[in-house]
Amino acid sequence: MDQLIKDNMKLEERLRVGFFLLGKTRYSLGTHAVSALQLPTEDCEVEHLAHVITTPAILEGCAGDITYHTVEAKFEDPVVQVNGEQSEAGEEYNNRYSDDGVSQEGLRKRLPHATGNNEEETEVCKCEYEDGENKVQGSSKQKDKSTPNVLNRDPIRWFSALPPSTLRQAQKDFKAAVSLVAGCATTQLKLRAANKEFRRLHEIKSKLDRVEKET
Repeated sequence: MDQLIKDNMKLEERLRVGFFLLGKTRYSLGTHAVSALQLPTEDCEVEHLAHVITTPAILEGCAGDITYHTVEAKFEDPVVQVNGEQSEAGEEYNNRYSDDGVSQEGLRKRLPHATGNNEEETEVCKCEYEDGENKVQGSSKQKDKSTPNVLNRDPIRWFSALPPSTLRQAQKDFKAAVSLVAGCATTQLKLRAANKEFRRLHEIKSKLDRVEKET
């Protein structure tokens, strides 16, 4: 019971700090930046990164069948590597945030700077543009062959591409709260098993007392 009370107090503190940090994030980014509008709809396929694992256990001092289950929260790594045909999302992410996209845009902006009055100048600009574009394509192909595509599935990116420190800390607090909930569930299951075992032993003792009185 003491352990359950301590875990509940820690859970309450974690949730309080997490919601307070969410309030600070909404104050800095805007009221609509962190809200239910950023959550995926029911039609979207979202892969869960948190799983609940239950393991059968036997109560201490109790021999026999399984008496309760331990509950544990497991969090998967949101950053995964994808290869082959399954890398469409990873390629889209890389094209959006990699340096190659910036360099390609920079090369494309070089051609309009030509004045157009001198044909030789225009031809030189075109050659530089084509050579630079070919270099960028070659470097991107080499990069694709050497490094696998990376896909970030972190739910915190639903709210901001560059999440502030308050939102990241709130995510850590809520993850710790999930782990504490699993710990509280384990303690409650253990208490129920102990109570059930106590009632069983109490019935046996009552039967023995009745037998002794009758004899």
